[in-house]
Amino acid sequence: MLISLAKASLFSRRLTVLLTVISIAVSTFIILGVDHLKNEMKTSFSRTVSGVDLIVGARTGPTNLLLYSVFRIGNPTNNISWSSYQQLKTSPEVAWTVPISLGDSHKGYRVMGTTAEYFEHFKYGQSQPLKLQRGGVFETTMQAVVGAEVAARLGYKVGDEIVISHGTGDVSFTHHDAHPFTVSGILAATGTPVDQTVHVSLGAIEAIHQQPARPSLTRGLSSKPAPEEHQHDHGPSHDHDHDHDQHDTAPSQTNHSGEHEELEPESVSAVLVGLTSRIGVLTFQRKVNQYEQEALLGIIPGVALSQLWQMMGMVERALALIALLVLIASMLGMTTMLLASMREREREIAVLRAIGAHASFVVLIIELEAILIALSGAVLGYLVLAAVLVGLDGWLVSQYGLFISALPFSLSTLGYLGLIVLLAAVLALIPAWLSYRRALVRGLSVSA
Repeated sequence: MLISLAKASLFSRRLTVLLTVISIAVSTFIILGVDHLKNEMKTSFSRTVSGVDLIVGARTGPTNLLLYSVFRIGNPTNNISWSSYQQLKTSPEVAWTVPISLGDSHKGYRVMGTTAEYFEHFKYGQSQPLKLQRGGVFETTMQAVVGAEVAARLGYKVGDEIVISHGTGDVSFTHHDAHPFTVSGILAATGTPVDQTVHVSLGAIEAIHQQPARPSLTRGLSSKPAPEEHQHDHGPSHDHDHDHDQHDTAPSQTNHSGEHEELEPESVSAVLVGLTSRIGVLTFQRKVNQYEQEALLGIIPGVALSQLWQMMGMVERALALIALLVLIASMLGMTTMLLASMREREREIAVLRAIGAHASFVVLIIELEAILIALSGAVLGYLVLAAVLVGLDGWLVSQYGLFISALPFSLSTLGYLGLIVLLAAVLALIPAWLSYRRALVRGLSVSA
């Protein structure tokens, strides 16, 4: 009975109630959105890399090195020379190394040059290895292994040809179309930036940059260089690069390790390092940071990630405070709406009291109205947030490498929803108490 009366009363004032519900929905959307994005970002970032003891790059900030080497966000300020990498690799403390080279892209997705050891040593989550969904790891220079997201979004399958572009922007006017790649494998989904990465060999990165790539605007005039011009640019020692244009099958039969020996890069963007013993991580990190031949920086991924969240802590608190203030403002708006309706409802409440309704009955009706309004707004805000997250899923993945679950549900979500209902119930006591005090005094008087 109480719920039916409360619903009927709200329906009679449906316009003002709807506006109040929308304001509460907006505040719920903001407060739950901020909390969910914060939690999902922490989870997404923490599960991106596992088992890497040290990341070595040019001397820059630890956060910048972590972001571009692991999360494909930003660009390196400088590279590591190949000689420094070789010396790092041969250190007795080092068990394995994985060099990576960044700077190119494919239709908005990052291209990363690396070695076959990347697929063996790189792990994510709880030390989960990378797995191939289809195909295999690149075995020749002009082969590529694409992430699950790249393959799904662009519709690639094993055997397809792709052309990578210079630079990391979404739009590029310079394509390496003289050196197309063949998709040799597609990785299984990992929920990390690996899914949005095109992986090629270091030898391939060196090969495509030995001849300047031509602007895409001229591609329609001549899609392939003349053999004489190509030989002039590359020289006789790199005939295997342009043999593809002459339909020679020699490149695909070349051994992968041989390609790397022949096309040795001058530098790499960063190096993922695994040590023989984790006990010596700090000692080896100090050794890297004091390297005299070149300005290098070694970071421990977990420590750098903690520093990143400490930097973000102030922003998180500021966003949470803003969201809370918006919520309080919407709750006060609901209270104002209930107070404004009290004068119209004085006669209604007085009649209820006159026919024997207890004072608690009146208070409960007003409390129920406030709770129904708050619940409606909270549910609406939650559903809108879920819909927005579903709609932005692909954009967040391609632009920021973030995998955000579509249904924001956690203990903090329940806590915020409970806070919304509790605030509504507490603030509704004000109009409930006033209506109780005034109802018998003014409700049955004859207005002029």
